[in-house]
Amino acid sequence: MNYITSCPECGTQFLLKKEHLKAHRGKVQCGQCEHVFNAKNRLTEISDDITSAAEYQASLENPDQELESINVDQELQAIEGDATEDPTYIGEFSPALDTPIVIEDLTTNPKFSRKKLKLNIWFSLLSLALIILASFQAIYFMRTKLAAEYPQFKPLLVQGCAYLHCKITLPKNLDLLVIDDSDMQEDEKYQRVINFSSSLINNANYAQTYPNIELTLTNTDDQPVLRRLIKPTEFMQTKTDFSKGIGAHEEMRIKLAIHASDLPVAGYRVLLVY
Repeated sequence: MNYITSCPECGTQFLLKKEHLKAHRGKVQCGQCEHVFNAKNRLTEISDDITSAAEYQASLENPDQELESINVDQELQAIEGDATEDPTYIGEFSPALDTPIVIEDLTTNPKFSRKKLKLNIWFSLLSLALIILASFQAIYFMRTKLAAEYPQFKPLLVQGCAYLHCKITLPKNLDLLVIDDSDMQEDEKYQRVINFSSSLINNANYAQTYPNIELTLTNTDDQPVLRRLIKPTEFMQTKTDFSKGIGAHEEMRIKLAIHASDLPVAGYRVLLVY
């Protein structure tokens, strides 16, 4: 025979067999809320044709289906009698010595365990908080790039940095900066002076910080004889607003006069650096 019992703590229904009741004189543990109770006190006997609590509920809702009427008390006495004859029977249930059989949820009862529901809520809130924290961290470390690529959000980022004591500077993407059309010639009027000219191009869709120019003069063996780091204040006009940087897709011409003394200059190399 099969039996239906329900947990007095969370109300979840379970399907039991005679072996479950026989194991610890009816002591069972709810698989939903882990509450230990005596299933014999909340027991309904059903026929073997019903194999789940869901089928039992359906049978109650179907008036055409009749349940088999059985004397539960007689059945329980028979179970207890069998238990005392069982050589593995150890007497009354003692929580200190025995572990009650755990009955898992075999029902479609929509009532969930309050304990597990609270844990799920706290887990969801914690996950949401971690996602929000990770998003803020990403925005903080990528604030310069975000402000450049999405200028409509720059005022909000600036306002946020005011509270966090950070700054939003112009991007420094050397991959999108090009120095081209370079040339170096001796000055016609002044000896030992070399005139260097080039074009600086910003291929980005946003303004960038002015880069430094590293100019290396070489001899006939392509060995460096002079290396200079030229800052924007040296190759730009004095009235330039450096805070605005070099504009998107802007191209500017650079001209420099370099005193080479008596160095045997035969070539040069030019590089953009920050």
